[in-house]
Amino acid sequence: MAALDEAVGQLRGVASAALGRGQSVLTEPELYAVLSRAGLPVPAHVTWRPGERVALPELLRTARSVVLKVVSRDVLHKSDVGGVRFVEPGAVSESSCEAFLDEVARRFEAAHGRRPVMDGVLVMERVEFDAGRPGAEIIAGLRWSRDFGCVGMIGLGGVKAELFGGRLPRREAAAIFEPCDVERALNELEATLVYRDLAGQLRGSSALVEDAAWRALLQTLSALAHAFPLDAGEGAVGLEELELNPLLVDRRGRLVPVDALARVAFGRTPPPRPPVDKLRNFFEPKHVCVAGVSSKGVNLGRIILRNLLRDGFRPEQLTVLKPGDEEVDGVRCVPSPAALPDGVDLAVLAVSADVAPELMGELIAGQKAEGVIVIPGGMGETAEGAPKQRRLEALLAAARGTAWRGPVVVGPNSMGVVSAPGGYDTTFIPQERLPARKGPLKNLAFLSQSGAFTLTRGSHLTQLAPRYVVSAGNQMDVSLGELVAYAAEDDAVDVIAVYVEGFQEGDGLRFLRAAEAAQRRGKRVVLFKGGRSPEGQGTAAGHTAAIAGDYRVSWHLARAAGVLITESFAEFEGVVRVCCALAGRRRGGRRVMLMSNAGFEVVGMADGLRGETFALELATLSAATKGRMATTLERNKLGALVEVKNPLDVTPSAPDAAHHDLVQAVLEDDGVDAVVVGLVPMSPALAVLPGGLSEPHSLAQTLPRLFKATDKPLVVVVDAGALYQPLVDVLEAAGLPVFRRADEAVRALGVFLAGS
Repeated sequence: MAALDEAVGQLRGVASAALGRGQSVLTEPELYAVLSRAGLPVPAHVTWRPGERVALPELLRTARSVVLKVVSRDVLHKSDVGGVRFVEPGAVSESSCEAFLDEVARRFEAAHGRRPVMDGVLVMERVEFDAGRPGAEIIAGLRWSRDFGCVGMIGLGGVKAELFGGRLPRREAAAIFEPCDVERALNELEATLVYRDLAGQLRGSSALVEDAAWRALLQTLSALAHAFPLDAGEGAVGLEELELNPLLVDRRGRLVPVDALARVAFGRTPPPRPPVDKLRNFFEPKHVCVAGVSSKGVNLGRIILRNLLRDGFRPEQLTVLKPGDEEVDGVRCVPSPAALPDGVDLAVLAVSADVAPELMGELIAGQKAEGVIVIPGGMGETAEGAPKQRRLEALLAAARGTAWRGPVVVGPNSMGVVSAPGGYDTTFIPQERLPARKGPLKNLAFLSQSGAFTLTRGSHLTQLAPRYVVSAGNQMDVSLGELVAYAAEDDAVDVIAVYVEGFQEGDGLRFLRAAEAAQRRGKRVVLFKGGRSPEGQGTAAGHTAAIAGDYRVSWHLARAAGVLITESFAEFEGVVRVCCALAGRRRGGRRVMLMSNAGFEVVGMADGLRGETFALELATLSAATKGRMATTLERNKLGALVEVKNPLDVTPSAPDAAHHDLVQAVLEDDGVDAVVVGLVPMSPALAVLPGGLSEPHSLAQTLPRLFKATDKPLVVVVDAGALYQPLVDVLEAAGLPVFRRADEAVRALGVFLAGS
């Protein structure tokens, strides 16, 4: 640790000196000195500066060849301008170094239109390595991200990154990690092609690098990340980027950097966070006021007001901010926030973007609201509206400095909030367009930047009646990470579903900590991250003023924190459906039983047992279970048609009773962790049409009983059209997770079990 402390001190001195000169780039020799002080191997090297004599140490004088590199804070990509050259040691002289610098300077000037400042020439040992090994060239480093803070990365470097990186599963291509957690970082690293190759785990490879070398590298990255955060306050030294590219594995099995770059900057103080203790008032308000209510027609504000009245708020618990009227729909009106006799728990601003800042200012000036939902868009998500959002932000910042601390604010560009504990729905969609959710499962918190995402996905998840639905919009104040933290503390929430395009500054890290807290309390966090491509990022920025972070970083860090990551809208729905329906059930195993009355389904389900984030296996049935199943098949005259195995095709001839007995047998087998049952309902052997759903022997009645009698995950597939929707409705009303496609069912179950 003393060596790391010394390295931190040396880097602080070098960085402070550079920043004092107005420079942000540290040179390769400066970084080698820091890394060497930390105890890491670096190439033998010497730096020649103009006007000095060349004095090579013996190791470089006797080498077969050495590397000349330009040392300049202006020339960051040396190879692009001929700034790297391999020569014999005897060719190194003052004149050759001067000529080398002049040639590089002329090339740089031709490319960039200005003459670079040259500090000198680095004469460096040429590190010998096995270029034929996939993991022989490595990239490692740190990068400060606005959403997650300092992020570490180790992966394929050099040409191998281009050849293999895009073809490998994400975990194999690179380890991306929070650098301050060395053990978790090493765990991420062990899944990569780089590590497995150099540890001798690939066929035909031999071990070249010991774990001690990786750990030393990770400990150095961790120490630097911890010591130089960019959010440490004004004037502090922060590390924007450190890149070692490539690191080579030399003949002694050491990880040796042969190029290094760092950028530093003065730190900054993060903006004050909202008083999240007021979220209790926000989600469980006793008194609400609404601005933007029409008395002559039905507009957004009036829909919200009527929603509040419909959901149980008494007129005396509501106030309308509206000059010129005494009441609307039986609710008292006041002309302005100043006229509110007492403060309210929640204010809903369903007004235009032009009016919202003025109303917010009056609410803050009079300390009239503990929470605010800002409905209008046209603020931070557009260049024209950005000044309006900045006005809102300035008002909140001023309030944060008072003893009152101001309100908590959701929005702008919010489609509203639904809170079951608070008994309110401030979304502005008419009920005939989106009926009130009355499903049997009420354990979901659905938190999203996009209000439309909650509406569309929610309309498919009819068995759910979420405890919270929050359209966070631009996240000007309360962030998704803070909302996840709030939901994690609610004992009635089992599943937290999140849609995000881009986290606000520092909120990715808050989201990770909140997700980990939720995991510790037995909850599941499901994530869909939008804005993962360059094209998607452009759309996201225009949609909710989000700057979409790098998707690969989000994927790695969230997965390591136990978040269930989904890759499509359909998968998001499926995983949320499974998590809500199977909350509290056993999820410690991966052994699944697959059965269907259609051969294609069992084949398709078996094909889907493995994904990038999960790996299921077919359960091995006990002899007793096989005997029970064989008896069932014989009793139903299926013995000659069906072989007892996993996956099991029971054929279209199997009646309801056969399905029930087979499912019961495998659920009671200790070697089975979960069961997927496919019902292709066109078979005349099944009582699955509306007229037969109430029959005691029908699967619509018996499957729910089996589901309630077990603590194992049980998933049902009904791959059919609208004629069989009544069957789905009955099963879902009993709490069963039901899918319309078998492959989606298996994938959702796999993601659910992978988070165990």
